[in-house]
Amino acid sequence: MSLDHAMNISIDSAAWQDYRASNTAMIVFYATDPVSEYPIREIPEELPTEILPEPNYETGTYGFFGCGKSKIRTAFVKAKVRNLLFVTKYVGTNAACKDRFFITGWYRIHKTADVKKLHIRYSSDYSCLDEDVCYALRADTIHFVSIENAFEVTPEVLKSWGYKARLTKQTRIILAEEQAAAIIDHLRSKPDITETLIAETERLWPHTAAPMEEEEEPAEV
Repeated sequence: MSLDHAMNISIDSAAWQDYRASNTAMIVFYATDPVSEYPIREIPEELPTEILPEPNYETGTYGFFGCGKSKIRTAFVKAKVRNLLFVTKYVGTNAACKDRFFITGWYRIHKTADVKKLHIRYSSDYSCLDEDVCYALRADTIHFVSIENAFEVTPEVLKSWGYKARLTKQTRIILAEEQAAAIIDHLRSKPDITETLIAETERLWPHTAAPMEEEEEPAEV
């Protein structure tokens, strides 16, 4: 990955720790790319770029490759949330779904790591410098669906969750176990297209570079 704000090292460089949590969920926002029909994350038009590869469905991690939204991840860990749900305002080529909000993917988090030292050492943008900790999250289950099969987040749905603010890039919504289960059950009932998203991301990556390239030797923490 030729990014000036993202680390180009193996995820095994982090000291991952087992993570105990309840079956609650947190919803976080990600930006989709306008070029694709699929709800892939935003792809940079050229490199280097400030756009971080998040959610990183290639590795099943969130927050490893950059410091963005470190406070949201800290809140996730402190609240002992198990499930991470990804919502987006779809801007892709499916006109029927354009500019509507959908939950398109799910991580079941089973490990965390403090990657602050890695970010300071290997990333040119380490906004976590003043934070006590910068958590990365790692999933043992990953499930993304097509935009047609995604869970739509309407104003009525937000109201049912007791969420009164509008959805933004800094959105974080905590859901109780029953609320989380309803969304996860919906996603799991639909075909998993994670591998399709990975392939589409690689196809659209600038200069035909692979979206994930890891060093052969893991870095020392």
